[in-house]
Amino acid sequence: MDLFLHLFYFLISLVILIFSAEKFVSSSSSLAKGLGVSEMTIGLTIIALGTSAPEIFVGISSILNASESIAMGTVVGSNISNIALIFGVACLGAISKPAQANLNQAWPFLLSLLMLGISLLDLRISVVESIVMLIILINFIYFIFKFNSDDVIDEITEKDDSYGKAFLFIFLGLLGLIVGSYYCVLNAEIVAKIIGVPDLIIGLTIMAIGTSLPELAATIAALIQRKGAMVVGNILGSNILNIVLVVPIIGFFSNIELDSAILSRDFLLLVILSLLFVITAILNQKKFFPIIATRVFGFVFISVYVLYVLRLSGLI
Repeated sequence: MDLFLHLFYFLISLVILIFSAEKFVSSSSSLAKGLGVSEMTIGLTIIALGTSAPEIFVGISSILNASESIAMGTVVGSNISNIALIFGVACLGAISKPAQANLNQAWPFLLSLLMLGISLLDLRISVVESIVMLIILINFIYFIFKFNSDDVIDEITEKDDSYGKAFLFIFLGLLGLIVGSYYCVLNAEIVAKIIGVPDLIIGLTIMAIGTSLPELAATIAALIQRKGAMVVGNILGSNILNIVLVVPIIGFFSNIELDSAILSRDFLLLVILSLLFVITAILNQKKFFPIIATRVFGFVFISVYVLYVLRLSGLI
């Protein structure tokens, strides 16, 4: 009986999540036009930070509950799902060539990934490594402001009196994303613990997918509204923030030794997917890269993610 009740709560939370995503994306786009910045920049900042909020909350909660493995599993698993599942859905659902997007922000993304790999070599996150990650965060912010001038929207279509409305709906949409994703994750985690799933696997699968629900909902909403650059910016920004904001929380307040599988199995897959993501995003900017090729890449990403989850579940 409890199982069906939690599934019911999960579905209600999912409806809230989807509705909030639509408002969050459309209002963010309006704000971008009003401020004269690109949708890519909005994706890298407001949307990325908003959709990364669940991972940040999971990190803080994990430290308080002495379950750091869930936090690290959530970071790595969420980044894997952001690329393999969410970007895969974006590629598979592409109906036109994506808007031109400035990919200079890929460098902080790859740098944060490299730092995460170095940190995981000894299976512990040190204070020094955490500080370096915060420096990468500063570098990321610098890149956003430095290259924003290259892709600013020339025509400002929104009036000043619309800013308040845009900020209100962004706030309400973000609140709905956080609340919806929280209760989705909460009910899924309860079911998993009843079944007896280990903490690391919960972090890599249920928590990772659950905390990626805001990104998925925002991506689908952006695709419907044909805002391809916002999708790329959201994934880049979310993956960077997941690493440079959540991992330092573990490094500063915990000295736990992590499971070696997260380096040899999960991080290795994340590196491969991240490189493919950057390559695909760059190719999508080229005129010779057809839509059908984008969809093929999307199918490959999603297939890899399905196989990964099945492998974690012990089904293959």
